[in-house]
Order: sequence, then C-alpha cells, then structure tokens
Amino acid sequence: MNLIQKWEDAGLSNDFVFSKVMIDPKICQEVIQRVLPELKIDHIKLPNSQEEINFAPDAKGVRFDVFTRDTKNNCYDIEMQVADEKDLLKRARYYQAMTSLDSYEKGKITKKLIIHM
Repeated sequence: MNLIQKWEDAGLSNDFVFSKVMIDPKICQEVIQRVLPELKIDHIKLPNSQEEINFAPDAKGVRFDVFTRDTKNNCYDIEMQVADEKDLLKRARYYQAMTSLDSYEKGKITKKLIIHM
C-alpha cells in the first residue's frame, strides 16, 4: 500500500487525524458531552494536542492525546485507544493523578493539606 492510499484510508483512529479533529473546540466539547451526558459543560478552552506534564526530570511524565479544561477549570483528557493495553487502568489512574497535581498552584497544595489535616 502506498503512502497516498494509507493517507486516504486514515480514519479517526489515526493519531494525526484524531488530534486535528479533536482540537476543534466545538467537536471536542460535543464528544465530551456525549461521553459524559450528566455534565453540563458551558464552554471549553482551546484543546491542546499532545500536551505534556512533567514534574521532575527523573520522573515519568505524561503526554495527553487531547487535553482541555472547561470554564469551571475541570480537566478533560481524551485518549484514542486502538490496542488492547493490559495496563489501561493503571495508566488512567496515573494520568488522573498527574492532572490533579497539575491543577494545584505552587505552594497552595501544602496549605490545603495542612488546613484539612
């Protein structure tokens, strides 16, 4: 199969196509809303494709396929999964933890922890 045919056959599961489609805020919000119909999302910020979060040079970071926030600062990570990965639940928990850590402003996490203890 030549390169032109591969490109013409590429669908939404193709990483490049998925990223280009999902960075459209209207499409991205519609997908989120359909997956999570109980949420009432007013508006999302411009989605980022391949956004990375790294907290330390020697720590494992994450790269989100598509990442955005809504006006209430809720985070949304949209991943295209095309292979049966055995570690999907562990990876989902790790990604969720990284988005939680990224949501705290520097110095405020300590104050919140101290107040709640």
